[in-house]
Amino acid sequence: MSRAFLEATMWRSSRMAGMVLALAMASGGVALAQGGYQYYDRGDYGYSRENTRIARDFGYDDGSRVAREDFARRKPYDPYPRGKYAHADRGYRREFGDKYAYQDQYARGYQAGYRRAFGRY
Repeated sequence: MSRAFLEATMWRSSRMAGMVLALAMASGGVALAQGGYQYYDRGDYGYSRENTRIARDFGYDDGSRVAREDFARRKPYDPYPRGKYAHADRGYRREFGDKYAYQDQYARGYQAGYRRAFGRY
């Protein structure tokens, strides 16, 4: 093999290695950025347990009610808040703090209530 061919091959290999390295570093950065949101997945918002329970209870009750209505009307399974429940803020008061945290807990409760009630039928 000629020296020019080997140099060109090495150039392509090093360029490919650089691209792989850059991609690995970028994806690592994305993973680290996503890691910053892990506390949201646990439901820990710096939000009191009482407020979390209130949001989940309202959501659970609404989800159960909608599941019973859907089943009675022979509608398909759909555990996501919709219609008048789409804003996921029923029962929210300013004293509860972050509205988005409340909405997330409400939606989780709604889905749990819907799943349980729909599954009974």
